[in-house]
Amino acid sequence: MRNRSQSSPFQTKRPLLAVLMGSTALTLPVAAVAQDDTADVIQLDEVVIVTSASSIATSIQDAPASITVIDQRTIEANGARDLRDVLRTVPGLNLTRGNDGNSSVSFRGLSASRTLTLIDGKRISSRNTFARHYRGDLDIVPLDAIERIEVVRGPMSTLYGSDAMGGVINIITKKSTDTWSGSITTDFGFADENSTADNRSISAFVSGPLGQNLNLSAWAKLSELDAPDRPYQWAESRGELVPLYSSNGTRAKTLGARLTWTPQDGQEWGFEAQTAQDEYLAEDGGHDTNDVSRNSLSITHDWDMGNGTLSSYLRYEDSENKSWNSTDSTWNDPISYDTLTLESRYTSQTQVGGRVLDYTLGGLLAREKLKDSQTSSELIEGEVDTAALYAEGRLQVNDALSLTGGLRVDHHEKYGTHTTPRIYANYAISDALMLKAGYSQAFVAPDLRNLNPNYEMGSRGNGCKPYQGPCTIIGNPDLKPETSDNYEIGLNYQGDRASWEVTAFYNDVKDMLAARRTGRIEDGVPVFQRDNFDYGKTAGIEAGLEYFINDDLTWTNSVTYIAESEFKYGDFDTAYPMATTPKWNVTTGLAWQANDRLNLSGQVTYVGKQAGYVVEDGLVVGDGEQASVPAGQNSKAYYLVDIAAAYDLNDSATLNVGIDNLFNSQPESEVDYRENGRLFKLGLTTRF
Repeated sequence: MRNRSQSSPFQTKRPLLAVLMGSTALTLPVAAVAQDDTADVIQLDEVVIVTSASSIATSIQDAPASITVIDQRTIEANGARDLRDVLRTVPGLNLTRGNDGNSSVSFRGLSASRTLTLIDGKRISSRNTFARHYRGDLDIVPLDAIERIEVVRGPMSTLYGSDAMGGVINIITKKSTDTWSGSITTDFGFADENSTADNRSISAFVSGPLGQNLNLSAWAKLSELDAPDRPYQWAESRGELVPLYSSNGTRAKTLGARLTWTPQDGQEWGFEAQTAQDEYLAEDGGHDTNDVSRNSLSITHDWDMGNGTLSSYLRYEDSENKSWNSTDSTWNDPISYDTLTLESRYTSQTQVGGRVLDYTLGGLLAREKLKDSQTSSELIEGEVDTAALYAEGRLQVNDALSLTGGLRVDHHEKYGTHTTPRIYANYAISDALMLKAGYSQAFVAPDLRNLNPNYEMGSRGNGCKPYQGPCTIIGNPDLKPETSDNYEIGLNYQGDRASWEVTAFYNDVKDMLAARRTGRIEDGVPVFQRDNFDYGKTAGIEAGLEYFINDDLTWTNSVTYIAESEFKYGDFDTAYPMATTPKWNVTTGLAWQANDRLNLSGQVTYVGKQAGYVVEDGLVVGDGEQASVPAGQNSKAYYLVDIAAAYDLNDSATLNVGIDNLFNSQPESEVDYRENGRLFKLGLTTRF
């Protein structure tokens, strides 16, 4: 048994502060002597190569999708504490906050559950150990180990299968190096409001050779986010007032390593292991509420076969979530979720009618297994096997036009065979301007919880829409998969001084997974059952602009306009928003390289009124019952202002300082979520 009063390196702020400051001091001498003694290097124009939008490596402009790449330099210049700090600038992306205080990523007006997170192209499944309150997959890899983040907006089910309906975030880790190098980062956040919390962390990455053709990469992170001192408001639930907190407090530890072996030219083997533990802290200073562990093992193999490349991986992941039983003063049996995945893809090039055709053939086998004795009064247990075959080809029709077509055939143990097509066109209007347009389908299979008739979950109102909460939601073994038709058209310009893009999109979701009222009442609470609603639709425009005002000053902008985000079922006349998404989300920022060592940056984010805002007055649903106002709606716009500075103490050490949410802006008080309040940041990265 463990509680917060026991000895821990994170027991109080001051001991950890001393540890981190000491670690920082120890790394400074290393940084001071690790000067760059290389010869002068000629810097060529950079072409960013991406792999997430297609099975074939391509540039951002040529990619058959809407894609944004966030590189390591951008992360370092912003002094980011985690990936959420830099994702806000991506067009079409919204950082959705739920009433549990946790933020997650949603795309194009769709719910956050339709976003797929990958690490080096491999899906992770930790969130399946939670029915809700999960802090997300964006903290699994420390920033020191990340080379770049590739963000694909729009469905990618052809390549990645289920859950990639809204978009994909692919976290690309740093590759092994032939000389020893690495970095250590210490980071602190000091809050002055109860809408956020103090935090501190130390992370490290190291890579180098162990012997001939054998390299090692390793990473680690220790972090803590304090539990909030008090709720920001109280809400009525099931006849009593319950506190609402701005976030979960957590202690997190992660450790990972990868061996890379190249026995001969053209072949590379990778062996990777990672373990992590997250402890969720109680708001009142009591015992930890949850203990989440994640362990994964993977083997990768890349084989250059002359005419093409064969890439394969075998990955096993097991995750557990133990919750604290305050009545019995013991840990409940854990919720566990295990996955085993084998995937292989072959990429090559050929000629068709004298034109170049790049193509990929791939296949996947996966098994998922859930055991959950906490979400319901009865054990929820099940497993599912899935398999897939997919193909994608890109034909250079002429000097200006390329066509990309893809087809995926998924076989689900319960739902049989499902086919997902995709077609995309790129037309070069000029060397700098590209016209893009595409159509794709996507599908989402119901998860093992929602399919289980024993599944029960209480909701204060989020799951009870369009009726007022609270309610109890039960599973349904007769659910159908959710499918969608998705369209986009846009322009992408890459010039010497300016780069911009603008894209219009439309998503038509059929058999949307939700919950429908059954008419039953148990313990005075209405019972809802998971079901398929008639439809959901989202539409809008997203745009981005990067302009180099001069060699030292860069202006960056992103705009997302959600014209439509709604779902509807039955005979109800009123449509409800599909996600907590503002109608307008605009970010503009400047980055100034003041001198060789100092970089200053600042950005302003405008968060508008909820898209598809629904008012309560006058809305009546079945049997004359008053309709529910969807939780998280915001009817009043607000601004977030962030400023940061990065100063190179020498060639190997960078000091980062900044203030997030400078004016402590928040949505209106009636909204059941809070933005992070004013937070003062201090960090130091040393490289060797």
